Amino acid sequence: MRFADSLNRADIWLLDKVFQPLADRLGENPSAFDVGLSLQLGAVVFQLAADLALYAAGVLDAWTGLYDGLSCACGVWFYVHIGRQRSLVQTGRLNPLRLLYQALRLFGLGFALWSVISSLLDGADAALSNGLSALSNIAFVAGLYMVSCQPRPPAQRRRATRGVFSHGTA
Repeated sequence: MRFADSLNRADIWLLDKVFQPLADRLGENPSAFDVGLSLQLGAVVFQLAADLALYAAGVLDAWTGLYDGLSCACGVWFYVHIGRQRSLVQTGRLNPLRLLYQALRLFGLGFALWSVISSLLDGADAALSNGLSALSNIAFVAGLYMVSCQPRPPAQRRRATRGVFSHGTA
């Protein structure tokens, strides 16, 4: 088995075994797509908070601030881009975002893991900023997974979640 196959299997497992049951439990309002969009916007907010923490500590210079500002602008652009793809996700049809964002989910997942590890290993000087940045990366990836979930009709959702979250009451 190649490394790429292992990554694809891990991505499919996360999508089908972790995020899809959560999406099925959500119902229709808010939908998994709505939650995913909210997480994308939350990622931008966490990144802005991390930048403000750096600015308050006097660490953020003009060039770093410009780079981080452009990064946040790209986050807002991506949020708008995903929002425009809402019409592609329809109940009873395969979610095209599942395949479209597979590479981005894997890349984002690796980057989120790296940012969590680096925020834990960094000193106390940048702990708040690095922690908020790690939360931003986690929210970004979780949002990608949520918008990639398959919307199911209500009857299928009830059947699918009955076995997953039941406590053995017979």
